[in-house]
Amino acid sequence: MSLLSEDTYLPWQNPQFRTDPYPWYRRLQHDHPVYALDGGYVVSRYEDIVRYLKLPIMSVETAWASQGPWSYVGDTMLGVDPPRHTTRRRHTNKWFTPKLVRQWAKTTAEAAGLALDRLGEDGVIEAWTDLAAIPAHATMCRVLGFPDDDAHSIVEAMFGAMQMMSAAPNPGDEELAAQSFTYLEKRVREMLADVRSVDDSGMARALLTASEAGQLTPQQALATITVFYGLGHMDVGYLVAAGLDQFAQRPEVFHAYKHNPELRGAIVDEIVRIDPPELSVVRYPTEDVEIRGVHIPASTPIRFMIAAANRDPEVFIDPDTFDYTRSPEAGRNLSFGLGAHSCAGQVISRAEAEAVYTEVATRFDHVERAGEPVRANHDFARFYWSLPLRLS
Repeated sequence: MSLLSEDTYLPWQNPQFRTDPYPWYRRLQHDHPVYALDGGYVVSRYEDIVRYLKLPIMSVETAWASQGPWSYVGDTMLGVDPPRHTTRRRHTNKWFTPKLVRQWAKTTAEAAGLALDRLGEDGVIEAWTDLAAIPAHATMCRVLGFPDDDAHSIVEAMFGAMQMMSAAPNPGDEELAAQSFTYLEKRVREMLADVRSVDDSGMARALLTASEAGQLTPQQALATITVFYGLGHMDVGYLVAAGLDQFAQRPEVFHAYKHNPELRGAIVDEIVRIDPPELSVVRYPTEDVEIRGVHIPASTPIRFMIAAANRDPEVFIDPDTFDYTRSPEAGRNLSFGLGAHSCAGQVISRAEAEAVYTEVATRFDHVERAGEPVRANHDFARFYWSLPLRLS
């Protein structure tokens, strides 16, 4: 759904909006909780998103099919509706059991620990790269059974691919996404062709075996491997960086995390709620649907504003305040989605984030900014380009 107008409620390309969209979200929720815009609708209230996003009629297939180079996702579980989604998801779910997630999180902690071992006397570290992106990429490579020596190129490729996911992409963003997917698939093909590069006990080899057995097509197996390889650092990397940035701005939260292990889950939940890596999802209803009295015809794109729902004042008291003491019911956020297409990686994302936070908390007493973070946000997703921190 490409929404191109400079709208007063959702000015997609406005730099201030991209930096901090929440004042606009609040006005939208108050004035137009179901908002017609450029041939589609935007839904921003928590109650409505919880009710309608998980309905079986909310299809992802048209959404991905209309996304140019991102239609590549259509060959993975992310790009199809049940029951095909359920069938394809079985091939990857087995790699993210609680037992295996604990194993993968050890890889995250080890990679972060190596970065911390190299810390100089000034205690300054580029946290986005060294504590977020590289450990998250190394972990997904461990899951797949791939070498993890190409992190910087993968981060750059996925940043390029994500630009066209904006509701108002810029000229050239689609071409950039196409180049990114070409690079990612080429890199995966190279590794699969080199038997020394692939661990036979990893998920990549298992997906190829499923293809050979006729359970997946060769393209479905390749696309699934490529998407996991490319996306493996993104949302979890942002979660790690956003949490470390919260610790730097709120020393009392880091102190609570360090000294009260029983609070760690609640602190991670609040980090996820207040600053999610992706701000919205798009669905196409297969039937007409009515939301708050607004009739939406079948096949009309609906953008569900996840980040707005996470700060809905009708659900969250003082929604713009970081408060890890919220009850589990009051703190239930939608950052990982709902229904069949809820994020497949949410368990490992939380585990990886906690692994990095705990590695830092075990070694240090203080986290502070060593410079201003550099961000490259747009209306769909949040990005760090640089996060200099000082640890002591």
